[in-house]
Amino acid sequence: MIILIIIFIFTIFFINFFFNSNYQNKKYNKILFLDIDDTILRSDNMFIYFKENISSNKEIKLSSNDYKLISNKYDKSHFDFRDFDNPYLIRESILNSKPLTNNFNYIREHINNGWDLGILTARGEEEEIKKVISKWLKINLGMSFNLEDKNIYAVGDKHIKYQGKDFSIKKLNILINYWLNTKYDRIKLMDDNEETIRIIDSYLPYKFEYYLVRN
Repeated sequence: MIILIIIFIFTIFFINFFFNSNYQNKKYNKILFLDIDDTILRSDNMFIYFKENISSNKEIKLSSNDYKLISNKYDKSHFDFRDFDNPYLIRESILNSKPLTNNFNYIREHINNGWDLGILTARGEEEEIKKVISKWLKINLGMSFNLEDKNIYAVGDKHIKYQGKDFSIKKLNILINYWLNTKYDRIKLMDDNEETIRIIDSYLPYKFEYYLVRN
């Protein structure tokens, strides 16, 4: 009886060892999507304009962090995102921004482990972002990486019809498309918006990975 128990234990051990080894050695196609504002950088010249009373001319300038605090309390009609649709401001706000270096080791670790990079931002002007973001990342990360233009998305771009009622749902729909229609079988989002992360985490048909940035 004791011999059978020992044989059983060793059998379970070797089965677990075999499957765990295969899992570790499997070659995944992996992509890490990066949000921009308050995730990899902070800019001082980009604002969201808020009207508590829509009929009033009084506007309040909000930073991205300010916007997160009240965005769920008011309809989208109370907010004006015109800075995020200005090609000049988009470009300059990236090139002259403050890099959030505390978050860079996480990105470098993924690059070293074979992850491709993507950009998934609520900004507009996708083509302007494509022109400058790779250069900015290379300077600030100090290393090479794989970031293709086709993996850069600005879901706030008014010239592109991204599906979804808000920025978080639009980001989720991009990730779903990647799960269904691309080579990637590990898809992760690095974002500072808790609502976006909550929606992605709760979407059960596909188990996306994520990293919530806390600044």
